[in-house]
Amino acid sequence: MTQTMHTPEDVLARLDALAISYTLHRHPPLRTVADSKALRGDLPGGHCKNLFLRDRKGRMWLVSTLEDQPIDLKTLGAQLGGRLSFASAERLLSYLGILPGAV
Repeated sequence: MTQTMHTPEDVLARLDALAISYTLHRHPPLRTVADSKALRGDLPGGHCKNLFLRDRKGRMWLVSTLEDQPIDLKTLGAQLGGRLSFASAERLLSYLGILPGAV
């Protein structure tokens, strides 16, 4: 677990260090797919959503998928071996070092 919040500059520096090319689009944290669609307009490409989840055993899961892909948490939980629920903002900060809307 991490206790340090990662800044956007930290992520960009890591991408640079790994020689991973990217195009940067800055925006405020977005918590829903609808918010993302409204902000981006006609920005081309595949757009994703990220769900930070936990199970009853305390295992954490980061699920990334295309934004319009429905996620059945009950079915996914059965496949992963436990009932899933959304992790708290505190767990997101503790495990990933980021705030909601920034995954």
